[in-house]
Amino acid sequence: MRHFRFTPIVLVSSLLLFSGCSGYKLGSQLPKDISSVYVPTVRNQTDEPLLENEATRAILEQIQSDGSLKIVSENEADAILYATLTTYEIEALSYDSDNRSTPSEYRLRLGARIEMVRTDNGQVLVRNSSLQGRDDFPLVGDLTSAKQNGLPGAAEDLARYIVAAVTEAWPD
Repeated sequence: MRHFRFTPIVLVSSLLLFSGCSGYKLGSQLPKDISSVYVPTVRNQTDEPLLENEATRAILEQIQSDGSLKIVSENEADAILYATLTTYEIEALSYDSDNRSTPSEYRLRLGARIEMVRTDNGQVLVRNSSLQGRDDFPLVGDLTSAKQNGLPGAAEDLARYIVAAVTEAWPD
């Protein structure tokens, strides 16, 4: 019968391997007393109209999908998540091979800032002023129609970053 011996190399290797995982936690990083949130309509400070509806929808869907918080009315909420759209940018990514001056694919970027506050005392729990979502989309039809096709993807990407900032940004 062979016995396994702990050598210094095995011991040090094991410590290094497992110490890398010591700060990782599964599940939500929210304080224990924050379990519900109210999300008012996103404010739109860009020059592009009607972005707030798509952004609000995407944030609500992402919160539901994440499952860390329950969406409730303002008077039932432990916290309120305020979001403001600050940038709306569109840029050409690629051009038509037959006509190099005609874009064939675009990237739409939405920038936002958020603030999550407790309803009981107004304490700011999370503040982030540099969140960004984006989506790449082909030019189908005119640019106005194509931008409408790219907006849901950019809003969903932004919502993922917003929910991650809210649920994962908590100190130990």
